[in-house]
Amino acid sequence: MRKFRKIEKPLAALSLLCLLPLGASAQSIVKGVVTDPSGEPVIGATVKVNGSKAGAVTDLDGKFSIDAAPNATLTITYVGMQPKTVKAEAGKTLTVQMKDDSEVLNDVVVIGYGVQKKSDLTGAVASIKSDDIKGLSTTDAGAALQGKAAGVQIINSGGPGEAADIRVRGYSSNSGDLSPLLIVDGLKVDNIQYLDPSMIESMEVLKDAASAAIYGAQAGNGVVIITTKSGAANGGKAQISYSSKFTIQSLSRRAKLFDAPEYIEYHKYLGDLTDQKLQDEHYNGENTNWYDAAFENSLAHQHSLTVQASNGRGRFLANLNILNNDGIVKGSKDTYKRFTGQINADYDIYKWLNISTNTSFEKWKTKGVNKGYGSVLNSVVSVDPLTPVYYSNPDDLPTNVRNAYNNGSPVMRDPDHNNDFYGTSHYVEDATGNPLAQRDRIGSTNQGINVRGTVSANIKPFKGFTYTSRLGYRISQSQYHNYEQPYYINSLSNSSQYKIEANTNNGLYYQWENFANYMKDFGKHSVGAMIGMSFTKTHNDNSTIGSEGSDILSSYEPNYRYISYLLGEATKSVGNAPQDLTELSYFGRLSYNYDSRYYLQFNFRRDAYDLSRLSEKARWGNFPSLSLGWAISNEKFFKDHVSRDAVSFLKLRGSWGKNGNVNILHDYKYSSSIAINQSFYQYNPSSGDGKLTYGSKPTGISNPDLTWENSEQYDLGLDARFLNDRLSFSLDWYRKVTNDLLVEIYPLPEIGVSKSTINGGKVLNTGVDFELGWKDHIRDFKYSVTVNGSTLKNKVTELSPLAGIRQKGTGIDGFNSRLSPYLEAGHALWYFRGYDYAGVSEDGGALYWKTDPETGKRVTTDAPTDNDKCDLGAGIPKFTYGITLNAEYKGFDFTMFGTGSAGNKIYNLMVSADRTLLNGIDHYWKNSWREDRTDAKYPDMKKVAADWTFFSSSAAVFSGSYFKIKQIQLGYTLPKTITSKIGINGVRVYTSLDDFFVITNYPGADPETASMNSSQSRGFDNGTYPTSKKVVFGINVTF
Repeated sequence: MRKFRKIEKPLAALSLLCLLPLGASAQSIVKGVVTDPSGEPVIGATVKVNGSKAGAVTDLDGKFSIDAAPNATLTITYVGMQPKTVKAEAGKTLTVQMKDDSEVLNDVVVIGYGVQKKSDLTGAVASIKSDDIKGLSTTDAGAALQGKAAGVQIINSGGPGEAADIRVRGYSSNSGDLSPLLIVDGLKVDNIQYLDPSMIESMEVLKDAASAAIYGAQAGNGVVIITTKSGAANGGKAQISYSSKFTIQSLSRRAKLFDAPEYIEYHKYLGDLTDQKLQDEHYNGENTNWYDAAFENSLAHQHSLTVQASNGRGRFLANLNILNNDGIVKGSKDTYKRFTGQINADYDIYKWLNISTNTSFEKWKTKGVNKGYGSVLNSVVSVDPLTPVYYSNPDDLPTNVRNAYNNGSPVMRDPDHNNDFYGTSHYVEDATGNPLAQRDRIGSTNQGINVRGTVSANIKPFKGFTYTSRLGYRISQSQYHNYEQPYYINSLSNSSQYKIEANTNNGLYYQWENFANYMKDFGKHSVGAMIGMSFTKTHNDNSTIGSEGSDILSSYEPNYRYISYLLGEATKSVGNAPQDLTELSYFGRLSYNYDSRYYLQFNFRRDAYDLSRLSEKARWGNFPSLSLGWAISNEKFFKDHVSRDAVSFLKLRGSWGKNGNVNILHDYKYSSSIAINQSFYQYNPSSGDGKLTYGSKPTGISNPDLTWENSEQYDLGLDARFLNDRLSFSLDWYRKVTNDLLVEIYPLPEIGVSKSTINGGKVLNTGVDFELGWKDHIRDFKYSVTVNGSTLKNKVTELSPLAGIRQKGTGIDGFNSRLSPYLEAGHALWYFRGYDYAGVSEDGGALYWKTDPETGKRVTTDAPTDNDKCDLGAGIPKFTYGITLNAEYKGFDFTMFGTGSAGNKIYNLMVSADRTLLNGIDHYWKNSWREDRTDAKYPDMKKVAADWTFFSSSAAVFSGSYFKIKQIQLGYTLPKTITSKIGINGVRVYTSLDDFFVITNYPGADPETASMNSSQSRGFDNGTYPTSKKVVFGINVTF
């Protein structure tokens, strides 16, 4: 730009000789200087006096002088920049800073079935542009949202190929799927993991009901709208860009487990390990770090090639992207490979007709390690450090394993490690086993192909009117294969069976939408209207076949581990039940704007689903919304008394609306269908022959009034910008009530059905979202700071008596813990219910709180009952936040981005009261009572190490609060004077440290991922896939 301006100077000087100020009869001379966002003078900008013919042009230094009346309004324009309007002030030199035209584009946000200027919004919409995520290393579009939008929580998983979960404004439903509706280029998609952030132009999160109501019954958990990039308007010249990224991954934060010396000291103190036992088992000083044994550094690499072009009538973009991510578990059992292609194109056939198409192709393949109890990840934190990773001699095996080996049991060996035996504990016979053995006992792969796309016709017969007809589709095909063979790790973990599974999933989804938008200005009045309909259909055809037995295949060599080689006599389980789902919707929107001061918007949607979800009398739903806005800064009294330099923009807004949620509704839950030949009956017991006969029975209790969950939400918001838009601030308060909560109840066994679904509860989510940003420059140094945060209070306010006082959920299977998640009115959704630890008694025992039934006061006891259990918190954060710092200086760019949460709890199950010799966190031991340490936080471990009461209390519930620096990135863009000589438009190289630093008091591993992901087990930690810290090297080249 500066080089171009040097060329401009002689031209501008010549033009100045030809231009003289008009309107010589003006009363005074107004002077000023015009600069661009970096402070450089703008040469040749046009300055006009509104309401007259007077005009001037800025000189070589960006200065101008013009005749104008006092308090006259000046308008400054320049190609490529946003017009600027200022008040003239006689005797004072005006300083006018103009904005790049790109900032005007950034002021436009995508809403349901249309676009709107950000300044005109009346709902709560978070807008994230491509510049906000351009430096991120993540390959998952969902993860790119983390810390970028207030009120949006991202739940990451460390495993390769595992998509991030998105939560918008809390947990509003009891259903398993709490994710928002996802829309990409107008197409409803099942996930956005396939979409690389580099392909995204913008992401809008519709947080309040007024914004999301246009999507009706699917928008109860919010809406995320993504627009991908289109061909750049670069005058027909093609542009080719290539990017490459290499990532070195390694294990990040670890749980604080016992090492061997600590383990021996601790268990000698407990009395369950003696020197004689160590001698008998031939312990030779082994000190195994199972994190080091199970994890290793790995490499991920990604390559992307993009071609884009345009002419006066059309735009085209094509992208190819290859990703290969080898996870940090040793070996190649946790991998993610992805190949994607994207083609976006649009063409103006006539001035009134535009055709556009967006198509993406994805081929993917994953291998993953097992999770939960008895998994690789659980074994890492439970196998004792005295056990070596391998044994080379069978005589070194524990007695029970050696006996099994001598009797012909398939004791596991590692063919990639000299065929050694996997190390097994001599001290805990029923341990979960060596994590590497758990890794290798299962061999599963999952792979598939997805095609997603839209084809649209946009017809503009007259000004302000656009009719759009859009066909969207998703075609999916995937296969799952699993093979397991007999194995023996120890007496607890073993199997004598072969097992084989194969699943094939085929899906076809299409949506046809027709909608029209009309905008018209009448003086100070602006009116907008939109009306449309949508029809969608989903067809799924999934087939499963499997077999399990002691001899099921004709051969067990790798090439024969498929269904085709099953023996004829092998017992097979087969499943296939095609499914069709249909939805019909009508929707509309009316908007009104008076003089850019007062705003009104009304949305309405009416949805209907097929009979597999709801009965005929209940399948139609209405979802209205209303929102208002008042731009105070555009009022005359405000403009006359408050300088735009001080307050650039100030707006109040409020909204109300309803959304729905149908995620849990399927398979005719409202009806009492008949399961044919699914039960055995003994019709003649008196005959004594004992014969059983196939019979049929109802599958549930009929409930024709069953309806979808609906959320009613209020939102009050404030948007403000100060100091010439350098400081921005937004604040939202919301209250969201989910009515008709879908709950499963469990009738009396005598009825003959196991469970039924009813509308039986309410959930309240309320909180405050805020965003604060500062953007400025000091000569060539540009910088910005953005902070956002959100508070959340989640509570179940009602629960049907049919569901009981409270419902017990499932945290983690395989443990005898007496702390469980519960659904109960007056508490957070699926809160932890357990004993309330009160401290240490004088003799080192554990004390717990209880309520005295006579006095109602809280007293302590050493023997609490189930009636003494209480609310110990929940895995839902009460506060989430993000901080981003950006800086640029002469080709260098720097980004630091962090995110965190507070108020959530984590129940740590890296202990076992049943098997105390399992390894676990050393936190309790280091802070426990002893005779020389009577002021300890925890009791004498001799008294509680085998007590599930203690480990089912608040003593085992920790704060999950953390702050993590997600990324520190430094980049450099080579000067164009260098790259242009070799025919390259631009080159940027960068390096970053991702997930390297975390601040937390949690004694487990990474609190960000130390939790199961389902709604019921949120906050339970028994060893999950850890986050990897990453060193990233990348290059972007544009031709």
